[in-house]
Amino acid sequence: MGLSAERLAWYANRLRAMGPREIVHRVEEAAKRRISRRTSYRDAFGTEGLPLPALDVDRDRLALVDGEARALWRAIVSRDGKPGSYHALGQGFTISDALDWHRDPTSGLRWPDADYCFDIPYRHDAGRGDVKLVWEINRLQVLPAMAACGICDRDDAPIRHALTLLESWIDANPPFKGVNWASGIELALRIVSILLTVGLAGRDRIDARLADKIAGCLAAHAYWLARYPSRYSSANNHLIAEAAALYILGTLWPRSGMAGETAVARATLIAEAFRQIHDDGVGAEQSPTYTAFTCEWYLLAFAVAREAGTPFPPEVVARIAAAGEHLRWLLDEAANHPRIGDDDEGRVIGSGRGHEPLYVASIVNAIAAAADRPDLAVAAPAQLRNAILGSPGIAKAPTALGDAKAGSHDADAGKPPTGLRVFEQGGYTVCRRDIGGRRALIVFDHGPLGYLSIAAHGHADALSVLLHIGSQPVFVDAGTYLYHAGGAVRDRLRGTAAHNTLCLDHADQSEIAGAFNWRRKADARLVQATPIAGGGRITTEHDGYVTDYGLIHRRTLAIDGQGFAVADELVAHGARPRDADSIEISFLLHPDCSAMLTDGHVMVEHDGAPLLRLTGSANLTAHLIAADYSPAFGVMRSTRRICFRATTREARAFDIRVDLCEARPAPEPRSPSTIGHP
Repeated sequence: MGLSAERLAWYANRLRAMGPREIVHRVEEAAKRRISRRTSYRDAFGTEGLPLPALDVDRDRLALVDGEARALWRAIVSRDGKPGSYHALGQGFTISDALDWHRDPTSGLRWPDADYCFDIPYRHDAGRGDVKLVWEINRLQVLPAMAACGICDRDDAPIRHALTLLESWIDANPPFKGVNWASGIELALRIVSILLTVGLAGRDRIDARLADKIAGCLAAHAYWLARYPSRYSSANNHLIAEAAALYILGTLWPRSGMAGETAVARATLIAEAFRQIHDDGVGAEQSPTYTAFTCEWYLLAFAVAREAGTPFPPEVVARIAAAGEHLRWLLDEAANHPRIGDDDEGRVIGSGRGHEPLYVASIVNAIAAAADRPDLAVAAPAQLRNAILGSPGIAKAPTALGDAKAGSHDADAGKPPTGLRVFEQGGYTVCRRDIGGRRALIVFDHGPLGYLSIAAHGHADALSVLLHIGSQPVFVDAGTYLYHAGGAVRDRLRGTAAHNTLCLDHADQSEIAGAFNWRRKADARLVQATPIAGGGRITTEHDGYVTDYGLIHRRTLAIDGQGFAVADELVAHGARPRDADSIEISFLLHPDCSAMLTDGHVMVEHDGAPLLRLTGSANLTAHLIAADYSPAFGVMRSTRRICFRATTREARAFDIRVDLCEARPAPEPRSPSTIGHP
């Protein structure tokens, strides 16, 4: 089969992102893949007769999981001859014995199930759909939810059905055939789902025949992960997932012959904690949900290590606690977080559906328990993962270092942070304070594009400003929508014009070179941060427009008791700066907010009540433009973009004032005698 132009372009762009050592590694990896195509390892794992490994779950803790989460578990379960339903990535999946593990839910077409996994061009076959949809159901995260439902409802049928579906998956996916064996992170997630399903179902429900199948399946997963680790430009959250899964499986399965792989995996996790989490706690991938996903892997590894009597070093636990502190600063009054960079709904332990709005809060609570940091706790419902990893609402959660802290995490929430916090290494300044009787959360992004040479999950959003008022997101990131099948839409939502920053000629600060790659990356830096009474003054800049325009974009954010001011400058860099044909400064509105132009201002409202007013300098004109916003993977909503345009090409300095409106007092409650009467 010849290579399409699209595939050739992808290979060329990836090659540009590689150094000499990575190129050698990729050549060696390709040789390994060719050897594996011709070799069967089906009988080489030696797992017969070994007791099955399992992630055991305290049954009493399951009862403390949020009622809404348990209702989602019930929806997955087939009842009275009707199939169950699972919703993720904007799609519905039918859960029944007839489940086809290779069929795309949108196109109805099947991915190859008999071809060697590395022969399937899943990145370049959009006709079948985004491969992520098929991978989602093949993570098997519905199975632990079904088993947990059976335990809580004292009903054996969902547990038996979960085991039936697990056997169905094993039969339909022999090693290493089909698209479900092509990505290491998918194997890692599936290992956790299988271990949880066995733990929840109980080994006594699994006969010797099925136990042998499960053992062989787990061994094949471990072999493939160890053989093809993510390295160099791919060594992001994928590497952590692979190492954590190998460590967890090897620790729970000491007689499996995985001692060497387990030791390497543990060493990898220890080293990567200090690479993928900055000193200030910011995740290197520049995405709160990816940081939470990374932390969830560590938390599960901590839990398994603690039970095995080999806890992780305190400095590793402290690094994850630092990440929890950063994430806590990003949570608003309702535990929502500003969505920065990509969010593909990746979870290590599912909640019963893919889209989980308070996922970051759930992880922060698990960190609060594991690191003995009750000050980080936030009011958020406990999920299945919290029954395993801990949560403020689940008592007697032992810390990651192994000492039980009975009752130390029983409070619903700690006191939320307040004031101005600069996360200099990760590149965010966060202000949390009352403005006009409202609690405001302001996030100023002056960090790097993303992690490693490809910065896979970053957006071209340098110097963007995000705003939540109370529990309402107001100025937002455009979101993710799709990955492999996203095409031009994915590029547009990652682009500069879709973010709350300055854009020249609709050009991106960083140059896109594929769905998970960048040819050129803007370098952003903090110039100065000065706390002032009631707020602060932060100056930052980036060089993304130097190559084409000879201009540095410098932005100063000044926060005070009434709101904040945004001052943008275009500073000449080099001998021959050139004018842009258009200069735009944008603020993308959350769809639940509305805006109108009035008397030279832009008024923003929510539920009919005024939230804020934007006023531009005399060299700017305000416009409202239709725009797209993706609130969840696979979902798109229409919204408005507030766009301030420069009136002349020669303009170099611009000012925008954002004033928050006073909160309306809540209506006084009527006395009982007047309720129900005019």
